[in-house]
Amino acid sequence: MIRAKSGGLFGIVRNEVGVVQFPDGRRYAAAVFTRAHRPRAGDYEINTVIGTVAAAAVSALRA
Repeated sequence: MIRAKSGGLFGIVRNEVGVVQFPDGRRYAAAVFTRAHRPRAGDYEINTVIGTVAAAAVSALRA
């Protein structure tokens, strides 16, 4: 189960915070904070990196 909340400011700051719960009952919170050089530049890429970084952090904690 995943619960998440996104937030941003003026198209420059983009943040994602979430809690991941695994079938074994363990829960992990992950937060990724970003800042773009230009407003709304690279939205798709930023979202991809946020997901990749959060997944890597949770995987490292589970290892």
